[in-house]
Amino acid sequence: MRQMAKEPVTKIDPKKELSPYLNHEFNQQRNSRKNKAKISASLSSLQKERRRSLRRRLGLIMTVSILAIAGLGFYISPMANISTVKVIGASDLPTKEIIKVSKIKASDKVFDYLFQQKDLSKKLSKKYPEIKSVQVHLGHINQLILQINERKVVGYLKDGDSYRKILDNEKIGNKALVWSEVTQNKPIFVGYNKSNSLKEDVKLFNSLPESFKDQVKLLSDNTKRNSQIVLVMKDGNVVIGNMITLKQKVHYYKAIKNKAGKHSLIDLEIGAFSRPLTSSEKKAYGIS
Repeated sequence: MRQMAKEPVTKIDPKKELSPYLNHEFNQQRNSRKNKAKISASLSSLQKERRRSLRRRLGLIMTVSILAIAGLGFYISPMANISTVKVIGASDLPTKEIIKVSKIKASDKVFDYLFQQKDLSKKLSKKYPEIKSVQVHLGHINQLILQINERKVVGYLKDGDSYRKILDNEKIGNKALVWSEVTQNKPIFVGYNKSNSLKEDVKLFNSLPESFKDQVKLLSDNTKRNSQIVLVMKDGNVVIGNMITLKQKVHYYKAIKNKAGKHSLIDLEIGAFSRPLTSSEKKAYGIS
């Protein structure tokens, strides 16, 4: 019988064959340990952060509570009562009367008035038209400072031997001023016995160009007609105009005065012409 050939025998190394599987298992176990360590570290860090956040919140609550208690304690104590009131920014107005009108008392609390500025402004401006608004500041611990913001002065109304401010809201100030208290570059309104004519002339004056208004020294209500307005200029000229048309004609003034010269009457009421002032006119308008 023919003998069958032997098949070659392949030797297998179990270690070599199992090595990839074992390595994979080992890597998985190692990664698992690492992941567990990371998770543990993350949880620990999260817990620490939560504890810190809780401490911060508790600290903030305690701080706010302590400040609130301290503030409340100060508010109800006599130290929070107003000791002095200082008024600034109202040189022409009587300080004592302003405080009296404001009804601020020594028993009042300083902080109450810091939140009542609008009411205080309304109260004082109702009594004194010169006052536009009032700002309240804290000076020392219990000193109240009233900062008075006055209205812009358009001119002055001659009232007998005294003068009153004409304000930018067309109202008249309460305080009677002597000549030394009058701002000299502002115009004087004279002869105005009727409030209606004064309001109309002030309104017209406010509508004129600033360059022209700066040249006006005096406005007179001693006119021949209700529609007429008389302006005495700082250069010694007198301008007569119509209430309706003056605003459109004032731009002729510079050219006419350059031709007319000093101490001229420039009539812009009907047309536009000029002539020298008479002696009686100079006396009537206070021009020398």
